[in-house]
Amino acid sequence: MSRSQLAITVTTDLEGIEFDLHLMEGELERRSEGFPATLPKGSTTVSYRSSNSIVGEVRVANVPPVPFGVQVEGAKSATPGGRINWVATELRQRTLVAGAGQLEISSGMGACGEGTAVDIIVSDGYSATMTVIIRRAKKKELTKLAQEQALVTAMDRGRYSSLLAQISRSKMRKVPAALIEQANRMLKSIQPADGTFLTHNELSKVMRWKRVTCPAGGTEDRVETCSGSEDCPCNAGQAQAGETCDVLGGQVFEALDGVAPSEVSADMWLFKALVKAALNAPEGCVWKSGGKFLLSNEERNQSPTAIVNVLERENQETDAGKGIRALVAYTEREYGFRVTAIQLNFHPNQKSWHKQHRDIYGAGQKGGINCTCSFMKCTGTVCYSLGSSRQVLCETIIDKRSKYEPCGEECTGRQAYKWMHSGSAMYFNDPWNGNHTHGVPQMEETCGPRISVALLCA
Repeated sequence: MSRSQLAITVTTDLEGIEFDLHLMEGELERRSEGFPATLPKGSTTVSYRSSNSIVGEVRVANVPPVPFGVQVEGAKSATPGGRINWVATELRQRTLVAGAGQLEISSGMGACGEGTAVDIIVSDGYSATMTVIIRRAKKKELTKLAQEQALVTAMDRGRYSSLLAQISRSKMRKVPAALIEQANRMLKSIQPADGTFLTHNELSKVMRWKRVTCPAGGTEDRVETCSGSEDCPCNAGQAQAGETCDVLGGQVFEALDGVAPSEVSADMWLFKALVKAALNAPEGCVWKSGGKFLLSNEERNQSPTAIVNVLERENQETDAGKGIRALVAYTEREYGFRVTAIQLNFHPNQKSWHKQHRDIYGAGQKGGINCTCSFMKCTGTVCYSLGSSRQVLCETIIDKRSKYEPCGEECTGRQAYKWMHSGSAMYFNDPWNGNHTHGVPQMEETCGPRISVALLCA
């Protein structure tokens, strides 16, 4: 048998990085001192030998151990009983491994924290060389690591909703397929908790057009000014020029003209079509988000393509698909926008609500830890209302992003309650979105079902 030899050169630009070359087979060459426990900057070379194979692990602080073998019997060998050199697995002679302490997924696709990356290459033959390069992990590597950690955490907690969302995020961030498959197997064994989604049975009972209501007590818009001072800047209603927020009636009827059958009301036609699409989607596709429910695909992707695919799951000629396509086309034509995301909000009754929020208009923002959407720079939102009348609460906000200045410690801001009736649309632009929040509060009186179609626009 040929004698095995391996010269390992480790290069790093990090000072004092912890390093260990752990051998299971083989030994140091005579007069070789081995690697220090902490490496200095630059390159260090150490040689090993064996009368058989050389097998071991490269261990770097916070990085998973990387196994390797030199002149090991393997299935990859060109000849039966032949020997191969490998790193990480039998089928590879090069690998890149990264590791870090606990990372935090930040806004957009990034991660907060630092990590270490190790790039290893081993050559062929019985007298082999191995190069190990240790460096700071790059942004994409940190994002992948942070997502792996988030997926493992979701698996440990075993909550259906969080695990489903983290699986979707992991696919986008190229987490190892083996870990995603393990998570998928776990997901199939978990039963979603009651109330985390609207079942088909619940949808068919509560989301009926005959239950649609309009308040008997009147639907006048209402404004509550700041109680701290009559001269509060919040009472102006605008913090900067160019802000726009309007509720317009009849927009749905204009958008669906020539698409919805002429013998039925267009808002009722689209409402029923969306409920039918929800009933045709798998259980769990109408899932709870805050105080309302969202219709999306299983991965909870809300891109226009993903949403339309859900609506046309039955076939490509569904009324729901036609209706949403018509709303998108009308919005892009009337406002000069490009629709980048669609959110289908289901409000079963007066108990449903949508918390006060800004819409996400930048790639640097995120919609929460379980959000699976990719956001791009947007300039406005158009939201269409179908079914029961509901109020939208628009509030001034005072934070670093807002142009509003408080009148003092007693500043309460300004609240405007705007009614949205079936067929109407609400439009607001980026300047308004930066200075205000909007949401749908609960109602005290009995209220029927409502669907809102929110289009995020660039």
